[in-house]
Amino acid sequence: MTRIHDVIVVGAGPGGSAVASFLARSSVDVLLLDKSSFPREKVCGDGLTPQALYWCDRLGCIDEVLAQTSGVIRDCDLYINGQRALCGGFPDAGLYPDFAVLLDRRRFDDILLRDAISNGAQFRPGCVVRSLQIEAESAIVTARTPAGTETFAGRIVIGADGVTSAVSRAIGNDLKQGVKAISVRGYFRGVKLGSAPIRVYFDRDYFPGYGWLFVDDTGFANIGVGYAADPMFPMQNGLNATFQMFLRRELGDALENATQCGAISGGASGFFKPRRIVADRVMLIGDAANQADPLNGGGIHKAMESGYLAAEAAITALTLGDFSASQLQLYERLWSQHVAADWETAEIFLSIAKNPAMKDFCLYLLGEIGRLTSGDQRFQDFCAGIFSGVISQSLVLSPIALYHAFPKDPATWRAYLAKNRDGHGTSANILRGMVASLAGAGSAASRTPLRTAEWGLDVATKVLKLANRQIPQLIH
Repeated sequence: MTRIHDVIVVGAGPGGSAVASFLARSSVDVLLLDKSSFPREKVCGDGLTPQALYWCDRLGCIDEVLAQTSGVIRDCDLYINGQRALCGGFPDAGLYPDFAVLLDRRRFDDILLRDAISNGAQFRPGCVVRSLQIEAESAIVTARTPAGTETFAGRIVIGADGVTSAVSRAIGNDLKQGVKAISVRGYFRGVKLGSAPIRVYFDRDYFPGYGWLFVDDTGFANIGVGYAADPMFPMQNGLNATFQMFLRRELGDALENATQCGAISGGASGFFKPRRIVADRVMLIGDAANQADPLNGGGIHKAMESGYLAAEAAITALTLGDFSASQLQLYERLWSQHVAADWETAEIFLSIAKNPAMKDFCLYLLGEIGRLTSGDQRFQDFCAGIFSGVISQSLVLSPIALYHAFPKDPATWRAYLAKNRDGHGTSANILRGMVASLAGAGSAASRTPLRTAEWGLDVATKVLKLANRQIPQLIH
């Protein structure tokens, strides 16, 4: 008779290993499957945010993670169209540390996997999942393995197998229906910086998206460019050519004596909610559920957090002996309670920004916000916290939160409205810039009226959905 595991987790990345650890620590029989043997390479920015470090601490492997890094990162520079617009850090937000670290996914994912195994999870590498069948007593996973085709049975299957998830497809999701971000990155040694060790670049040539540079204390850097697109607004330029332009134009000085390590690699993430993230005996987490942050692209901590929530739901289902979709919707309710408002807020901003007609207007607003932060530490911390996700992103929709965050000192506003470098009154420039960027957006949008109408309806639908979620909470 085929052994029936309590839970089968497909995919041993941060989400899969985290959920396996949380389950195994509660004496759940967990089988973890992955197509690769570990350590293995994974395309990523490799930045571990304060939220990711928090979850490493919850898992109990934070000391090993920090021991593998070379320095902590507290400062970040934001550039818009080649000009530095914001210099900030990670605010002290209570739960999370005020720093990030740089650790390649080859080592980081291996640490998390070994943590899961040490807690009692079983691991089978070399398993390429081909199908999932839901039966009366279990879910049957069929995989191609070095020994041939094998089947594995579990009372619950958790899909943590990334943006091309076989588990997601098996429960009826269309993986091509929404916004995806594609990215390329490379490693470099000998990088020299005279400013913050994290640089983020927004530029009209690769917006919506951004370029990044993360460098540790030894001069080892992860450099990449990502771009968000969907069937309505496909990518307009080749990403490899854009990446080479980014290296030359923005990072020439930093890379003057640097050496590239290995080949340039590419990856992808989804930023749309699938039709289903639960089904009978099935849950999806991390990139398999497209849960990365639409505002900044960060997916590691979101995967680990969703793994924790899925573990809670799985333990409850195992206790009750009920593995139906209605019972497993506890996971979706937990995700909604803890994450959905922030994720949907970020999704709205991405939905607006993905329209090429809006890029100059969006970049103009980002630049003005950056200028305003330069004179007020509280507002700078608020903006940095929103972008990084350390502060709840839904607070940008709260008038009370915005009132407390915006500068109150008249001197800050006088400096903001003072003369700029070319001697013209900045107040007049602000008005001209706002009018020009809006006029440009309107002119560009008018050239594709049907597509613009469809895009506007999509944005309005997302806004109303979030409003229906938030307004009852504000009333009560």
